[in-house]
Amino acid sequence: MNKVQVMSKTTLPSNELYKVVYDQHRDTVVLELGGTSLKLNAFNFMRMNEMMRKAAARLAMQTDISLK
Repeated sequence: MNKVQVMSKTTLPSNELYKVVYDQHRDTVVLELGGTSLKLNAFNFMRMNEMMRKAAARLAMQTDISLK
């Protein structure tokens, strides 16, 4: 059985839909960012997640961005 799950989703103020979909059978993650999709194996997704988390922390320290 091919189990595909939406792990997270959000709609931006511009009405673009962003979501993360996991395909358990293939062990892949698809990032759907508006009209663009990025497909990664789960291990590489986790590595990219860590890179993005570190970059977001550095960006937050350098800007006046407040996430509400």
